[in-house]
Amino acid sequence: MNRFLTTLAIILAFSFSLSAQEHTRPRPTLPPTVVDNGGWVRFTSEEGHFTVLMPEIPKDQPKTTVPTEHGPYTTHLFIVRDTRNIYLIGWVDYDPSFNFNRQQELEANRDNFVKGLKAKLVDSRFLTLDGYQALEFTAETEDRFFTSRVYMVGRRPYQIVIGSRKGQDETVSLNRFFNSFKISKQ
Repeated sequence: MNRFLTTLAIILAFSFSLSAQEHTRPRPTLPPTVVDNGGWVRFTSEEGHFTVLMPEIPKDQPKTTVPTEHGPYTTHLFIVRDTRNIYLIGWVDYDPSFNFNRQQELEANRDNFVKGLKAKLVDSRFLTLDGYQALEFTAETEDRFFTSRVYMVGRRPYQIVIGSRKGQDETVSLNRFFNSFKISKQ
């Protein structure tokens, strides 16, 4: 998982450089039942066992399987960039034989994410969300704040991230995104 978050951080950094040119994307045409009254769409990942509201349907990044001394793990990542923010959702499927300490795994994911972005950790707290152990943290770079939650659901860690430019109040978007993230029973 440590490499997963380093990869996630690199993708984030690259994504922000690509999104420096602001533009408006057309909204996908979807049935009205999947669009909320704020114009966001409900995205469901059958494979990921979750639903979430996002500004648009995310782009699915290619799955990456990495061989390790603990067996292979596969990363999954979805990204949305709008004119103000970037939204990410990722998870890892570990080899069934790999054993790890849940709290240490959450902390390692946070630390590697912050390190990968060359950011500074602003705050961090453990919490329980929908019955799952989680770690919420905020990190900052020179021009952005990144707020993230890492969840442990069974043997699968999930991470959701919103990255916003400094000086913007993105509380409404952050709350809509984070509060809508629901994991279905696996």
